[in-house]
Amino acid sequence: MDYTFIGDIHSAADDLQILLDDSVIKKTRLVFMGDYIDGVTTRHFSNHTETMKNDPLAVLDILMERVNRHGDIALLGNHDDFWVQTVRGDDYQFQLWRANGGAHTWRKLGIHSSMEMVVRTSLTQGVLKPYTQFLEQLPLYWSNDYMLAVHAGLYWHQHDFSQQTRDDLLWIREPYYYENELHPDQWHKNLLNKVIITGHTPVQSLQQPNAGYIKMQANVHDTPRYLIDSGSRSGAFDGGIPALTFDDKGNLLQSKRVIKQQLYDGDQILNENELAD
Repeated sequence: MDYTFIGDIHSAADDLQILLDDSVIKKTRLVFMGDYIDGVTTRHFSNHTETMKNDPLAVLDILMERVNRHGDIALLGNHDDFWVQTVRGDDYQFQLWRANGGAHTWRKLGIHSSMEMVVRTSLTQGVLKPYTQFLEQLPLYWSNDYMLAVHAGLYWHQHDFSQQTRDDLLWIREPYYYENELHPDQWHKNLLNKVIITGHTPVQSLQQPNAGYIKMQANVHDTPRYLIDSGSRSGAFDGGIPALTFDDKGNLLQSKRVIKQQLYDGDQILNENELAD
């Protein structure tokens, strides 16, 4: 069986639907990498700004249908965990959510208050309750004998995978990417010896110009790692949703990304003139 890994979506239901219509992707098992909600509604070019529509519930509707009817996998992302931890009464996570897109998302969910108790109660009642139940049961990772998918990455100094912390799996960045996080000029060696797929960090923040994903290898013999957050709803002019398709042994078969409801090759570098209205 072939697998397609779909990067951070951040409420871009319109782009997601285009991606799922790809003829190759339709024939594969899907693994969604987390961060389904939140996101900004503006796309910034050097000389103008464009607006976009965010629809977090439409994204979750698509995911719930894919998981429940097709057996696909949806992993938990740190933004989705804001929702889960808010329901569980974690004030710190609630405040982080509010500072990282939560207030806008709450309005899209029909919650017109920023009071913690109101938000928490609203998420556990009525039309929002099934979405909360769905997010609460999402796994932190998926793996087979050749591949591992996790939202953020791994802490390399914790050699036993079972001892990885929830925070690292959902939040880690530089210590996972680089051999020396203070000098980000050398990728860390893949100590797991499986192909690893992660999201969480927009590729725009690590390299320019950029394709839809980054392949990370310490050397030509290193088992590759793939970062597949293409900056959907991040404000980047070329922000979109990436999808990488692999066979069951971790060989890359296809890369795609959708930007502004247009499907592109995942290796294609796009400039502002090609994407501006």
